[in-house]
Amino acid sequence: MSSEVDSAVVDECRRLAHTWAPVLQALGNPERLLITLWLAGTTSSVRDLERVTGLSQSLVSYHLRALREAGLVTATAQGRANRYELAHPDLDKLAQLVGGLDTRTLPAGTHGPETTPPATRSVLET
Repeated sequence: MSSEVDSAVVDECRRLAHTWAPVLQALGNPERLLITLWLAGTTSSVRDLERVTGLSQSLVSYHLRALREAGLVTATAQGRANRYELAHPDLDKLAQLVGGLDTRTLPAGTHGPETTPPATRSVLET
């Protein structure tokens, strides 16, 4: 291994870290990750997401705002309500990536597939 560091590679890593840190921070909350996984390949209203998460309308809206600010979710007005969807089709791959992780390699105390919410499980299996 060379002791020299390629400054162009370091600069690119810094740029990526700066770009992705807010996104990963938003996904670091289990409820936001659940909402993101649920929205893979579909749209939902706040009421739909209340049923999925078990959270109140105000908490769902709070988490949706954080996801919108991170650039993960967009809203489209439909009648008197908004429909939420992932901001980019490639984000659907997130559900496949997360669902395909081998939980046997997770640190002790983390949750495995047996604790995956049933609604998310069906999205991950598609």
